[in-house]
Amino acid sequence: MIKIYKTFLALVLAMLCCGGAQAQSNMTFFEPSGGALASWSLLDVTKVTFNGGDIVVTGKTGVEQYFDLSNVMSIKFTDSDDTPSSVTTIRDITSQLRIATSESSIRVIGATSGTVTIWNPSGQQLYSNRNWNGEDINIAHLERGIYIITINNTSIKFKK
Repeated sequence: MIKIYKTFLALVLAMLCCGGAQAQSNMTFFEPSGGALASWSLLDVTKVTFNGGDIVVTGKTGVEQYFDLSNVMSIKFTDSDDTPSSVTTIRDITSQLRIATSESSIRVIGATSGTVTIWNPSGQQLYSNRNWNGEDINIAHLERGIYIITINNTSIKFKK
């Protein structure tokens, strides 16, 4: 009797928890100005992939639609009345943060302060500055090779 009661209670709790959830039925791409770029029923979309600088939406019929990533600010999943349920902002970090290297220094373009760390491919920390103020970073002491620089939680690979 206790086993039946526990099973019944578990079913009731599951129904209560899931009863308020609504499945989203549409996916909409929005441009930086906030206007809708394109919208699809999720039943018609088989996959969404990235190809170079494009987002590729493939439909059930196999037709692919390409959208330039720089023209897509956000993707919203909506229910049938177009009420957004979640928003994911897409940022192209590489266009905002770049580095220029020479034999003796690295110049960071797109950031002016924060934390900078340089790592070798084995994960050994070679340089760290928590109070970096935009100045060039001396790498004259590093041997030729591949390194990773982390600037405010964004990592970029570079070669000396």
